[in-house]
Amino acid sequence: MRESEKNILLIDDSASIRMFIRGLLEDENYNVYEAINGEDGLVKFKELGNIDLVITDIYMPKKSGLEFVVDLREKDKQTKVIVLSDGGQYNFSNELGVVEALGATTFLKKDLIKDELISKVKEIIS
Repeated sequence: MRESEKNILLIDDSASIRMFIRGLLEDENYNVYEAINGEDGLVKFKELGNIDLVITDIYMPKKSGLEFVVDLREKDKQTKVIVLSDGGQYNFSNELGVVEALGATTFLKKDLIKDELISKVKEIIS
């Protein structure tokens, strides 16, 4: 399967972050769909039905990225998920493996997106 046939759902409440990540992914010929929070992400995931990878922020209104992962895993155990965080007010850094314990595939700090996101995506879904 060509990479251009891979579909990625990007969930982040920041339009500028979504635009930046979308640009990186589209430059690598991935199809990118967007959601503005975990609640919207679950709706889009169900509507689209053919998502190969989800990339989600942790801290968002209505439903956080971690809540999204827990809810997704109740319905879908296979889809890979990358959880992103800039640390937020709680300085979340996943040292204890919380993200993976909840069902995500991996964790990536937002300050590493430019350098590491594409290689992580390729490693996970190619």
